[in-house]
Amino acid sequence: MKIDSSQSTVLLIEDNLTVTNMYQIFLKNEPVKLTCLKTGANALAYLQQTTPTVILLDLGLPDMNGMKILEHVQQQQLSSSVIVVTADKSVKIVVEAMRYGAFDFIEKPFQKNRLIVTLRNALQHNVLSKKVEIYEHKLKHQRYHSLIGVSQPMQAIYHIIDNIAKSNASVLITGETGTGKELCAQAIYKESQRQNKPFIAINCAAITKDLMESGIFDMLKGHLPVL
Repeated sequence: MKIDSSQSTVLLIEDNLTVTNMYQIFLKNEPVKLTCLKTGANALAYLQQTTPTVILLDLGLPDMNGMKILEHVQQQQLSSSVIVVTADKSVKIVVEAMRYGAFDFIEKPFQKNRLIVTLRNALQHNVLSKKVEIYEHKLKHQRYHSLIGVSQPMQAIYHIIDNIAKSNASVLITGETGTGKELCAQAIYKESQRQNKPFIAINCAAITKDLMESGIFDMLKGHLPVL
């Protein structure tokens, strides 16, 4: 998948200048904008203002445990994919990092290819996640005209209305009293090509058969309706 470089920002949180230089050399040909910070405090302040696409996070920071950065990303529900980088091989650290939502785990020292492959995967994951969110937002209506509901049955009704509205065929809406038949009719009307025409709701149950014929179809007894 092609990654949009204009939106690919990477935050490196690493206090060792030599290691930071190594990152910069490894990633110099990658289509990303790399920002480097040395402390957890600076990183937290940065994340208050900006949400990078990917965070390369060293856990051994001089002012705090890098896990606090990861915890902050999770609590604030930031869309950043976090790659944890550490020399600690313990299973406890890996499990804790994954529990806080880390995308992947790189063990120091690492090869250039390991970093690049992991970073590309994280960037691709971020792009796919955003596309899924967009599609879910489009497909999952919380409110559809005057109808309200996010359950699967309601989503199915919205989908049916979308399809029906494209047709010129007559539609029969059935259901118990108070289930929203007229609201469905209004939604079909508003989604159709006839939305600029008048919408007239009639309580047919309150009109006798003879009045129905003459009132709706302008029809007199023994005559054809005038349309």
